[in-house]
Amino acid sequence: YAWDANEEYLFKAMVAFAMRRYSSKSRTQISNVLLCNVTDRVSFWFVVTDSSKNVTTVPGSEVEAAIRMNRNRINSAFLLSDKTLQFLKITSTLSPPVEPSTPVWLIVFGVVLCLIVAGIVFLVVAGIQQRKK
Repeated sequence: YAWDANEEYLFKAMVAFAMRRYSSKSRTQISNVLLCNVTDRVSFWFVVTDSSKNVTTVPGSEVEAAIRMNRNRINSAFLLSDKTLQFLKITSTLSPPVEPSTPVWLIVFGVVLCLIVAGIVFLVVAGIQQRKK
């Protein structure tokens, strides 16, 4: 994945967008999103500064909530998924595992019951055949 200045700009724009959508009174600009320790493997950490007071940072809980709320938009912008775009300390938005329509215990119970019935039928048929001899 080629990470260049354009991708960096897009990421900052998406974070600023998420912050604006999260808080209607927020006027976060791209210049308020600061990327630090960017590596070749596209690993970095970032902070968002308050647009009214450019020296203070926005609390991490607000940034997390904004990203969680707009996670699908951020993933779509980079054509990635929750498996390929990971935010540490922010849980993924993967859908919960699908529950089967029939509980597993009911299937196991049915198989065991069928085996017992088949065994009883086998014993009855074997007993009838033995009496005929």
